[in-house]
Amino acid sequence: MSRILIIGAGWEQEELIKEAKKQGHFIVATHPIMDNTCLSLADKYFIKDSRDISFHLKIAKAYDVDGVLTDNCDYSYFTACIINEKLGLKDNILQSAIYSNNKLAQRNACKLNNIRQPDFYIVQTISDLLEASEKLSFPVILKPIDNRGTFGITIINQISELENAFYDAISNSISRVLICEKFIEGTLITVDGFCFKDGHKSLTVASRKFEKGSKPITKEIIYPALLKEEQIIMLKNNHEKVVEALNYKLGHTHGEYIYSNNGEIFLVECTNRGGGVYTSSSIVPFLSGINLNLLLINQALNKDEYLYGNGNKTLLEKSVILTFLDFSPGKVIKSINYDELIELNYVLKFRTIYKKNEMVESIDNCASRHSMLVVVGQNFQETTKNLDDFKNKIKIKYHQYD
Repeated sequence: MSRILIIGAGWEQEELIKEAKKQGHFIVATHPIMDNTCLSLADKYFIKDSRDISFHLKIAKAYDVDGVLTDNCDYSYFTACIINEKLGLKDNILQSAIYSNNKLAQRNACKLNNIRQPDFYIVQTISDLLEASEKLSFPVILKPIDNRGTFGITIINQISELENAFYDAISNSISRVLICEKFIEGTLITVDGFCFKDGHKSLTVASRKFEKGSKPITKEIIYPALLKEEQIIMLKNNHEKVVEALNYKLGHTHGEYIYSNNGEIFLVECTNRGGGVYTSSSIVPFLSGINLNLLLINQALNKDEYLYGNGNKTLLEKSVILTFLDFSPGKVIKSINYDELIELNYVLKFRTIYKKNEMVESIDNCASRHSMLVVVGQNFQETTKNLDDFKNKIKIKYHQYD
């Protein structure tokens, strides 16, 4: 039995922790808040910020762990890399964590390797932002270089929007450094891959749908992307080049790209960890047929012997839609037929952030989306039909107040 420290062990890492438990490992888990999803699975569970390196180092030493790992969280990944190097469990992986946590460092590395990306400028003041927007011309996107998700990201269309966007971005930046980049018209694409023992392979390509507005909140992700086969192959190959430029060698890769209206691919970001909201833990394993959770654990323990080989380099046969269903803001939930819904054979995953007698809040960013649903099918048409069926079957009752 090996001892494993899993950092950021919340609901998004449930399948990873279940796999570690299935393999008989002793699990020391941490998470910034109490998360009952994984609490019962861990042998030891600590409530601690994933960015607290000194605490996690003490825990790793106290329990004499054989491996440290995490999935789909940039902050947790940085801490895991630091501890792995400090304890001699892994070598030369910290640079991957730096690129994953710092969009500016990542952009500079990709620029040196001739990876196409939007024109951008570093911003630290409103004056910087004004100058950058004039050089780039509207619309532009402003984002922190070091936050996860969509926190602090705004699409700016005119000068009057600069000030509010700046203060939102700077307040969500740990380093107080921002990037202002040219907005590229097109489709946002995600490519997920894995660094196998015999090299990195791009596994899935998905297209995203967004809610219109200045805040780019994803509403739906469709696998495979609604593109031609040759376009998907081109996106996979481009992701391979980006991963090579960033020298990622272990674990998941998650790349976001704009496929422009004239057929060009622009890098948004590429990290050396899995995609969140069930992407790396459930969706990519389902589509690829590979137990990536087991591979990630074995890599942490230096026991990985899996060879990808030739694999499937074209379109994957099955279909998945990850969607986010909205509830009624301002109302208090009386009941949801949750147990009935998760038993539907086409539901891979379903979760809501709200429980009985809780009031529904408005959606301000990706973290505040009301529910997450993963629906599967043999093809896009069947998956769409299953999604419609789910929407007809979900029953949400609200308390009525005079």
